[in-house]
Amino acid sequence: MRNRLVIFLVLGFSAMAVAATPIVVRSGNHTGFGRIVFDAPANVAYQVTRNGDAVSITFDPGAVLTGTPPLPRNILALHVSGSEAELTVATGTTFHDMRVGDHVVVDVFDPGSPSTPPRSSTTTPPPRSSPTTAPPRASTTIAPPRSPPAPPGGAIGLTRGLPAATPVTRPTPPAIIPLVLIEPAPLQDSAAASSVSVATPSAPVHALQIFGTPPPESADAGGNVGTPTGPIALVAKPEQPAEGHGSTFVVPFSATTGAAAFRRGGDVLVVFDEQRPVDMAALHGDPVFADATADVLPAGTLIRIPLRAGVPLTLARVPEGWSITVGGASATGAGVSPIYAGGRLRLAATNPGRVVAVADPATGTTLLVGTQRQPGQSVVIRRQMPQFALLPTLQGVAIEPFADTIQLRAVVDGFVLSAEPGAVAVSPALSDAPPAAAVLTRRFDFPAVPRDVLIARLHRQLAAAATAPPLGRGPLQRTAAESMIALGMAAEAGGLLQVAMEDDPQEAHSPTTIGLAAIAAMLAGRVADSAGIGDTRLSGSDEVALWRAIRDAMQDKTSPRAATVLAATAPLLLTYPDAMRDRLLPLVLETMAQGGATGAAAALLADCRDEPGLDLARAILDQATGDTKDALARYDAVAVHHDQRDAARAAMRAIALRLASGKINANQAADAIDRRLYAWRGGHRELAWREREAEWRQQAGEWRLALAALRDAKELFPDSAPELQSRLQATFAALLRDKEVDKLPPLELVALVNDNADLLPATPEGEAMQARLADRLLDLDLPQRAGPVLEKLMQSAPTPVGRAGFGARLAALRLREGDASGALATLAASAAPDLPAPLTERRALVFADASARRGDIGAAVAALVTVGSPAADEARARILEQAKDWPAADRAIADYAARSVPNTGDLNDPQRQILLRYATDAARAGDAASLAALREGQAGRMGTGPLADMFRLLTADDVRGMADLQRAGREVGLARALPDDLKSVHPAIQTP
Repeated sequence: MRNRLVIFLVLGFSAMAVAATPIVVRSGNHTGFGRIVFDAPANVAYQVTRNGDAVSITFDPGAVLTGTPPLPRNILALHVSGSEAELTVATGTTFHDMRVGDHVVVDVFDPGSPSTPPRSSTTTPPPRSSPTTAPPRASTTIAPPRSPPAPPGGAIGLTRGLPAATPVTRPTPPAIIPLVLIEPAPLQDSAAASSVSVATPSAPVHALQIFGTPPPESADAGGNVGTPTGPIALVAKPEQPAEGHGSTFVVPFSATTGAAAFRRGGDVLVVFDEQRPVDMAALHGDPVFADATADVLPAGTLIRIPLRAGVPLTLARVPEGWSITVGGASATGAGVSPIYAGGRLRLAATNPGRVVAVADPATGTTLLVGTQRQPGQSVVIRRQMPQFALLPTLQGVAIEPFADTIQLRAVVDGFVLSAEPGAVAVSPALSDAPPAAAVLTRRFDFPAVPRDVLIARLHRQLAAAATAPPLGRGPLQRTAAESMIALGMAAEAGGLLQVAMEDDPQEAHSPTTIGLAAIAAMLAGRVADSAGIGDTRLSGSDEVALWRAIRDAMQDKTSPRAATVLAATAPLLLTYPDAMRDRLLPLVLETMAQGGATGAAAALLADCRDEPGLDLARAILDQATGDTKDALARYDAVAVHHDQRDAARAAMRAIALRLASGKINANQAADAIDRRLYAWRGGHRELAWREREAEWRQQAGEWRLALAALRDAKELFPDSAPELQSRLQATFAALLRDKEVDKLPPLELVALVNDNADLLPATPEGEAMQARLADRLLDLDLPQRAGPVLEKLMQSAPTPVGRAGFGARLAALRLREGDASGALATLAASAAPDLPAPLTERRALVFADASARRGDIGAAVAALVTVGSPAADEARARILEQAKDWPAADRAIADYAARSVPNTGDLNDPQRQILLRYATDAARAGDAASLAALREGQAGRMGTGPLADMFRLLTADDVRGMADLQRAGREVGLARALPDDLKSVHPAIQTP
């Protein structure tokens, strides 16, 4: 049977009919705009799209639009069908939609009118002034200062009564809303009230001066035209970024100047609360800041930087003023958290500056911007309320007002948003929420009502869905799934939503349904199936931002980004039903504590003091804030808790904290975690603990146990085998690279290498490690143990070069043990083409020695001749000397001497010994020519001493007369000492 029928039958709910939701359509004509109003309940979602002159408003399926109101003058046609209304608007019009309580309002503005929510439906605003032609884009517009400028703590709001003007920032920008200073209403707390001061202009202010446009030049009594005076311009200077990458420039504002930054369209607006022109000429050659412009505002300065989405921009305080960096590291500062109380919105911010009014370059409307005198705080997500929108910022706060009464003022601990003389309107669904959650916007319906009420609600919803026509079930199934999620039935909700999307294409494409399915997947533990929460159509509410951050936290509990978003949105969890709150609060609090939002985590814990299951989160917060003593006490208490999962996690965190604080060493920590592995079997948690044990074993120098722990994990978790194999190789390489291998006892080294021969990497570095390891084994006085290990290394070597190197060492070991045949067999088994010259020489030397021992002098000599190195020549001479082939030995030693003895200069003892050996072999071979050449060319370089005396004896000319008798007598004396002295030169030399 179908999934939905299974669900309905299992739940056993009776069928009940539910009527569709009626939505009445009304209209109105106003000066400058036309209005269409839909009386839609707050829980009915809607979507607005525009295609040319057609504007479509689509409500959730199940809604039925009724009413045929008269058309406003700029709306040419209105067509209503089911849950969708389509407007045909006049060409050139713009529109704005908003929800106000149980009403959805769509305002269509006449061509030329500002696209902003109306200030009044009855009062006709005064005519707007003509736009002023702006200077070129790269120029800086300078206007006289206000008289006087608004002091710190002043409030800026919206009102009617002054003609609009356009600041000179871009060619023909749209008109903006008039601005005046308004006396702020008194604050309830005396501390904040003491910080507020408002100045009333003491002299007339020219209307154009308010909006940044210089007033006309005035003539004095003599008819002379004076030039307006203004503040001295600052010069923007390019600088080298602190991190070494990106682009940076510095604006030398004073130490008391505050700054804010936020995105609007394709630009970043950087606002300073000091009115100073800025010369941007030095940046014209910069590829990032070439198109940046600076404009003087009535109460500040605006720098506008074109910047594509995704490229980070950061502000920083430097001794010279403020630095602006594009392309550097993204800032992860604290979020500005709004608190709703007493009808006002308090925005806590450190070291607040002033409030500056800025014309929105995209729409021409007025934005209220609160600056800060130090960097590090921002508004993370957008919040839209009936009267205003709190915009996301890079620093400071930015408000887009929708009502004339909205005011933003700076106080000692941040900013206060008010709607004097009334209260700031918040979402009706949150009117009874805790103060921290009252300003958070919702997208879904998870009401915090008693469980029996939710069950009864689910009864009715499922019954209505069961009896509805097939194409009308989707919206009803979706609302039932919301109730299931609220009851903690995430898996069942996911199944019901899947049925709804399979049966109804509209539900399959509905962002609300997609978002609910993602939430159900998260709560059911299937994070991989929750990507739908990132659907861009869901953006714009705190609740969606919360769930996106929860998804990030499920993937990484230490994410600073997730912690920052959760710090701003987590109070919304306190408005959720018990089942959802109990499931999510521990995760959210742990992420906030580990991600750096410790203050917000402490505040949230204080609000949910009586909530169960938060002891582990409290311990993690204690650890994050440096309270090790309390953290360990809480961990130990949770470790004996009945909840096995929390108990195991608490025990492991306690071990790690004791190690980090020096209370135990790495060996004790590894032993402790090994004893606790029984507490949790299977899953990623056991794998993480085994990897941690291996890490601590490595720190303790217990390399064999560390590698064994990783091998056990690889066997138990085959899905993670590739990652664990890489870690095994890295651990073994660390052992060899750090020379720890030299500190191991011989037997432990042999066992370690024998167990892990397959871990040597197939890289040049790995080959060097192989050579070093083999040499270390050869140095051991354990040939019977080292031989099998070297053979295993040779067979498992990942490269031909490595195999040949191990073969050369194993052959040398066998030759040293008298097994010449075994040595030759090893060399044959490890042969490879195109070997490096040093390795070729080493293998040839071993081959020659082994061949000579087996009596194959010809093969030995032939192998050495092809090498042609000093070592090969010496070995060839030695083998021929032992074979008493003196003519061949004479030629070999001559080659050796030619390569090893310089033609000029003083000789050292090894070089003199080579010449003496040459002379000996030449004398044995009867090579008179070589002896004469040695006598004539080298006798003078041999110096004095036994070696020189023997050399002269061997190379002396024959006795030809009486004059040579005295020399012959001396030579006879030398000859008596010759046998013993020659043996000391080389044991292969045989005396007569």
